[in-house]
Amino acid sequence: MNKYFKIIFSLAVIVTLFSCAKEDDNPVSKPRDYVEQYAKDIDSINKFIDTHSMAVDAEFNVTYTEIPANGPETSIREQTQYPLQFKTVTNVAHKVDYKIYYIVLNEGVGQRPTAVDSIHVSYRGVETVKGDQFDFAQNPVWFRTDDLVAGWSEILPYFKTGNYDPTDGPNPVNFSDYGAGIMFLPSGMGYFNLSQGTLTAYANLVFSFKLFELKYRDHDSDGVLSKDEVPLGSDFLYDPQDYNSDLNFPVGNGDEIPNYFDVDDDNDRVLTKNEIKYSYMDGVVKKTRQYPFNGAATDNPSTPWDETRGIPRAFTGPLMPVIIPPSTTPIMLPSPGPGDFTDPNRLRRHLDPNAKPPFYDQYQ
Repeated sequence: MNKYFKIIFSLAVIVTLFSCAKEDDNPVSKPRDYVEQYAKDIDSINKFIDTHSMAVDAEFNVTYTEIPANGPETSIREQTQYPLQFKTVTNVAHKVDYKIYYIVLNEGVGQRPTAVDSIHVSYRGVETVKGDQFDFAQNPVWFRTDDLVAGWSEILPYFKTGNYDPTDGPNPVNFSDYGAGIMFLPSGMGYFNLSQGTLTAYANLVFSFKLFELKYRDHDSDGVLSKDEVPLGSDFLYDPQDYNSDLNFPVGNGDEIPNYFDVDDDNDRVLTKNEIKYSYMDGVVKKTRQYPFNGAATDNPSTPWDETRGIPRAFTGPLMPVIIPPSTTPIMLPSPGPGDFTDPNRLRRHLDPNAKPPFYDQYQ
């Protein structure tokens, strides 16, 4: 059954707080040992899960109630309608294997976000000691996922966006089948030693949330979406302000710059945006565009280019003559071979330091 969420864009009813985003100007307490603090955090989170019940309404709004001694209510851990799950995140810098509990209220039907996308969400945050609410956004707000505390990028990829139906006009908009869930974050996956509004340092966080939409980003404007430049399985992101932080991951091309921040992904002194270009004829007019990371399953016959082609590897076909203006003398270049655009294991030419222009497909 579809679940609907109607958004009324009225300043009178918008309640939007931004404290789930990382802040740099909040009071900082003396850092504690991560290992010792995590032991306290997981105890507090487990206590909250075992001593509170939860109620979920038709629009996936969640409320928590402390269970009185010998009360008949079912705890969050023991209820079975929405099973409690967890993910283990190894943070080498913290020397901690973080256990992040989460609950899927509704998976969603659309696209899954990655850790580098922008997301359109509503949410509510409470802390685990007293269950007090510290943050709330009833109407959806846009966030860049890598601007949020680390726990969000770990859990959001388990959910999908929803559908929206603007049949009532652009205002309001009806969302349906959106992802909705709960995450339980130890302080090391939250603000750790930062105070945040009414939230004290080392607080453990419980966020309920709804994921409506996402936007794919291209951090370095090289024509390759950032989601396609983050290593699969990467739990943490690069922090350009602190290269030694736990947010870095190895790159492998020797320049110590993650590809989603790198305008020359293979460090061959040729800009990525120039390596993924190709030319095509639109009637009698020659034009250029960039390949997508992966091609589409089928070609659209109404366009003058082939949508099934993704960024190719260095061409493996026979040598063919090509004239590169202003010269009028042809040179021989490799032409496309089988699988050059579609082989899932191909080394795309913008990642291959041995593949350099001129390319056959840029002069056709």
